[in-house]
Amino acid sequence: MRRYRAMALVALAATALLSGVPAKAIETDIRSYVCSKLDDFVATMKVVKADQRALNKIGKDFGMLYRFNDVQMRYKEPNMVRVEGTVEGTKGVYIVSGTVQLVSIPKIGMKTRRDFGNSPGKRKSLMDVGLVSEYYLTYATARFVREGTVEGTPVAVFDFTYKDRDEDTSHHMIYIDPKTKVVRRRDSYTQDGKLQAVYTFKNVTLVAPGIWFPTRVEVQTTDRVLAGVSEYTDIKVNTGMSDSIFR
Repeated sequence: MRRYRAMALVALAATALLSGVPAKAIETDIRSYVCSKLDDFVATMKVVKADQRALNKIGKDFGMLYRFNDVQMRYKEPNMVRVEGTVEGTKGVYIVSGTVQLVSIPKIGMKTRRDFGNSPGKRKSLMDVGLVSEYYLTYATARFVREGTVEGTPVAVFDFTYKDRDEDTSHHMIYIDPKTKVVRRRDSYTQDGKLQAVYTFKNVTLVAPGIWFPTRVEVQTTDRVLAGVSEYTDIKVNTGMSDSIFR
């Protein structure tokens, strides 16, 4: 009997030691999550769902991109975007170059130019497709908050604020998968700290060695109404595209 008790005590001690072994700590430095291998990409973007009333609740101009159909999207570092497609049956172009946003729909006489130099929260960036770029970190600061999960995937949670807080006090809670470096969820907050929208990034796919890409993006309103869904196919990365197409 004493022998069995001794063996039981040894087993309990071993279990306690094993349970006390710390798991590998999750990385808390945001630069470890930068998609550093991506220089550019081109993809076909399909708008699966666009509830314009719900999109307008998120923001006045939020629904613009969701009006495009038959879309080809190009991106190049640092922060250059070109979206071409049809809008209500006519061709349109949406361009972002740094802080400047251009929208041109010639058939209806629409041509706008806006500079978001003083409004970093309104700038489009690689973050909108679920990836963190070096450029984004030039004007945003990330503070590690905690570990968490999104749909069963372990994530690191960061609070992103803008360096020039005098100009823009909005912020984002970003949930990043350490394995793929893909943003799995983004909670966006307004200037006065109210939740504005919730984005989820799904169907994560390896598109090139070391580069993962979420191929489905869903956005919900604060009352969790599904406002918009977009999907990406035919993704090609590091094609060596020219800067001239973003002018």
